[in-house]
Amino acid sequence: MVETIREFLLRGEKEERFLIKDVADHGCSGGTISELIYYDDTEKFHDEHEDEIWSEIQYACDCTGEYPLQWVQHLNGGKDVDSIKTLKNLLSWWICEVKAQEIVYQDREQKTA
Repeated sequence: MVETIREFLLRGEKEERFLIKDVADHGCSGGTISELIYYDDTEKFHDEHEDEIWSEIQYACDCTGEYPLQWVQHLNGGKDVDSIKTLKNLLSWWICEVKAQEIVYQDREQKTA
């Protein structure tokens, strides 16, 4: 079974490959996660986590009333998507940033509870 994106992030931090807070604060476009720098890597990541990624997109669309590709164009870099390769890259980076932000938020909530 493929690990979830949350599990991927927690494992990466535990193995000291990156800090989840850096991903949450700065995203992936600057090479924050070394495994997600090159298109081949982000395409593979997308394909492995496709269901989880598109489930998150569908949730966002349900909240906004937009269709998935309408919604994607609002992402930072969404207007630059010109192929399936760049779409998969954008979505891989986006989902890691979103999940990292969720982890940081949950950790903060647990510390204040």
